Amino acid sequence: MSQTDNILDDLFHSCALAAYMEQASASQGVPDSEATRRRAFQLYEQTLAELNQSPAG
Repeated sequence: MSQTDNILDDLFHSCALAAYMEQASASQGVPDSEATRRRAFQLYEQTLAELNQSPAG
């Protein structure tokens, strides 16, 4: 891994961070790890589906 690689450039890690932040905000503290894991996968799958949609027309 080079010095220019950023872990948040990886789609799943970005989704995991977003899920953690959402869950932490909702719980007003340290989020439940299982709920965070489920939300991260949900965000990841949703983003992949959006990226894989073919353009209309």
